[in-house]
Amino acid sequence: MIKTRFAPSPTGWLHIGGVRTALYSWLFAKNNGGEFYLRIDDTDKSRSDQKYLDSILSSLDELDLKSDKDVIYQSQRLDIYIDNVEILLNNGHAYYDKIEINEKTKDTDLSLEFDNRLNKEGHVIRFRNPKQEVVVEDLIHGPVKFSNKAIHDIVILRSNGMPTYNITSVIDDNFMGITHIIRGDDHLNNTPVQQNIFHALGFDIPKFAHLPMIHGTDGKRLSKRHGAVNINKFLEDGYLKESVINYLAKTGWSHGDQEFFSISELKKLFSLNKVTKSSAIFDYDKLNWLNQQYIKKMDLNDVAKLILPYLQTHNLFDIDMTYLKNILSLGIEREYTLKEIAKSLVYYFIEEIPYDTDDFKKFNPSKDNLILDKVIKKLSDNNFEDEDKLGLCFQEFCQENGLKFKDFGPVVRFGLTGRLKAPAINEICFLLGKTRTIDRLNNFHIFMSNNAVASNE
Repeated sequence: MIKTRFAPSPTGWLHIGGVRTALYSWLFAKNNGGEFYLRIDDTDKSRSDQKYLDSILSSLDELDLKSDKDVIYQSQRLDIYIDNVEILLNNGHAYYDKIEINEKTKDTDLSLEFDNRLNKEGHVIRFRNPKQEVVVEDLIHGPVKFSNKAIHDIVILRSNGMPTYNITSVIDDNFMGITHIIRGDDHLNNTPVQQNIFHALGFDIPKFAHLPMIHGTDGKRLSKRHGAVNINKFLEDGYLKESVINYLAKTGWSHGDQEFFSISELKKLFSLNKVTKSSAIFDYDKLNWLNQQYIKKMDLNDVAKLILPYLQTHNLFDIDMTYLKNILSLGIEREYTLKEIAKSLVYYFIEEIPYDTDDFKKFNPSKDNLILDKVIKKLSDNNFEDEDKLGLCFQEFCQENGLKFKDFGPVVRFGLTGRLKAPAINEICFLLGKTRTIDRLNNFHIFMSNNAVASNE
């Protein structure tokens, strides 16, 4: 049976690239009728943090990338690692080495963290790397040759008693029965050493597949400078898990020209031979578009329920769900995330519209107030029964007063929403209803009158 794993370290937030690695590992296992496991590489006690661990576990759970067995924690397996290091010492594949004061290593001057039978003060244990060439038969890149002359004898047990990444990873991959290791190609240089350790311990060597890194649109490795890169931020901002999964699956893998994939389709179609050998590009515009499409396809009842928590962040709690569903279409058409949709709809619910001072300066209160007065009178004679008829009403207003839309549209939109950019004013008026519309325009009329007086004093 095929078995894969994802092994994050709780030393930071789960990066979007890590999520893709977990996804590909999960999909490969499911496509082949295998199992996917989760392991937490938490031996670095100084940098590991419970908040990162909790976040990693909750994010993977929310994305439905769940382990088929109980999660393994390396911090609970230290004695097992020591047993295997001792085996390497006894068969000549490892040796003690005195730390020199000028050696550029993390092992210098470390205090004791894990007291075990192999501890020898001032010493580390190194793996004796063989000198012959190592060939990594990578499932994505093909054969990759490494000269062991360029590989030094790595530390496998620090002077503080803690085993290092390369030895713990090998031991646990063997213990878990991992058949395929799918990870980023930033680990490719670790692979020849790990293959040597597998061989030295008499373990079967798994197959390796190293995924090209994800880059930003500037061609540089994805990092904080490109914006949100941890999965928490995407989920908190209202990207749907379905769109995130869909997008990440397509970030380095493809199936013809198909854009949209359900989880069940991905499990059936995914294969490593369709993973690109070149770096993938993370395009926020493409993700935004995809997320918007997923939201548009949802039932409005479901969207309304998902939107509620975001509206509550704006202190809007007593929401009429029928009214919310009626206005949702405008936000869905223009925004990309649940958070931004909610933000764009706030003005439909609040009673007093806040007017941005800087934006208000773009209007002429004396002139625009006269126009607004005429608009209010025109709308007062309309029954607001139809959105299109409201549009015709504004067209008649232009003809009757010899105006163009730009002469009155912005001031009406600002009076209704407090924003310069918003949906068409006939759409806004129809959804607000006659009472709300007239009240808001009257309030803005008073606001402009007061400001016109103030500016003349």
